[in-house]
Amino acid sequence: MLALKNRAWLANAVPLLVLILLVFSLSVSGSETLSGSLENDLYLSPDPGSSLISSFESELTVNYSTGRIDFSSLSKFRKDSYKLQNFGADFSIGLLDLDSTISFDPSNARLDYLLANGYISVGGVNVDNTFVLEVLSKASAHGAGYKLGLSGQLPGGSRIYLDNYFGMEKNQAETLGLEEGSGYTIVTVDGTYGPSELQYTETVIEVTGLNFDCCQFHNTTKFSEAEGFEYSLFEFDIESSNLPLSLEADLRFTPQTKSIKLKPRIDLDWACFDVYTSLRTSNDENLLVGGQNSTIEGLIFEGFGITDVSLGHVSFSSLTALHGNLFRLTTESNLDLRADDYVLNPDPVYAGLYTETDYDEVMSIEKKGKDIPLTLGIDTYFDMGTDEAPLSIGLFTGSGEYEFSDQFTVGAGVAIKLDQLETIRLSFDYSF
Repeated sequence: MLALKNRAWLANAVPLLVLILLVFSLSVSGSETLSGSLENDLYLSPDPGSSLISSFESELTVNYSTGRIDFSSLSKFRKDSYKLQNFGADFSIGLLDLDSTISFDPSNARLDYLLANGYISVGGVNVDNTFVLEVLSKASAHGAGYKLGLSGQLPGGSRIYLDNYFGMEKNQAETLGLEEGSGYTIVTVDGTYGPSELQYTETVIEVTGLNFDCCQFHNTTKFSEAEGFEYSLFEFDIESSNLPLSLEADLRFTPQTKSIKLKPRIDLDWACFDVYTSLRTSNDENLLVGGQNSTIEGLIFEGFGITDVSLGHVSFSSLTALHGNLFRLTTESNLDLRADDYVLNPDPVYAGLYTETDYDEVMSIEKKGKDIPLTLGIDTYFDMGTDEAPLSIGLFTGSGEYEFSDQFTVGAGVAIKLDQLETIRLSFDYSF
């Protein structure tokens, strides 16, 4: 009973804090500014056997600035839950820049994470201090982590970044904004150290902006407490001066192996037309690793695309996969995507963040509000591998937004398959 009362108190207290911030901001004068937005998306299902409202998403963003300190609030709501509440503060004291974010999970009445960053630049060296207190993924307890980062410019214009992690490691998906979180994951080792001991975990060294006559590259080297030297990765971008060919290469050294991954790219004179290629080797990941796996067996044409071809007042784009289907980010909906938002073959590092669609080709027509405050997007998805027809339409989507003023925008979207109306979306956005 006490836990239920605490949960109810938190669910009511957090929006109350947002309201207090709004009232206080409206009552002050001077250089203070208040801005924000409210975005709402309502999804309707035409299926008579399911609920009419399939889902509802709403986000409230509030920003308040006093001239020296910037406060922010982000609230996310879903159909049946109060999903997330974030508060942030950003300010400067002399040479020191500070920012912090605190995130709550109202539905579970818990603190998700506290993230605090401090930046200072002394003598051309930038020092970055990051502290994280975050809930553990498999428990209700919290753990702590710390990062000490150093960066500066090297002779020739290149830059070096040295990041030392204690009790945590970088979470790439959260850093890119593809998943909710602090951008870091607390690291523990059972029987060795716990979640708040700030044990040294790893060091990552990056050197960027290195140039040779024919190529550009940057290097990433990683050491860890568990493995010692893990790898050193050289990423090259080579362009031919007399051929329509460029080459991306990843040369990776580990204590046991040396491998290289080559990705050729054909650059045609038509700026709007792209051809996507890759090399095939006897290795399962198409890597050149020496020995029996050191031979290139062939050049694969993965697909082709057309980007932003102007047709009167609209633009046309398309993407076609010649092997397999298109991929999209799992967190995204087909309604919000155009042809250039899909990928043919996700990088293995980020493969878990993508979902394979049922379609191998998409064509998009888009009109942006230049002459009138109206934005439209129409997409047709094909499955060229069906037995019924060599080119079969699998899905049709359309979405649009009309800006009534600088503050109000309304929109609608629809997804239709050949045999059914799949989804209807209504949106209403307000900014101040």
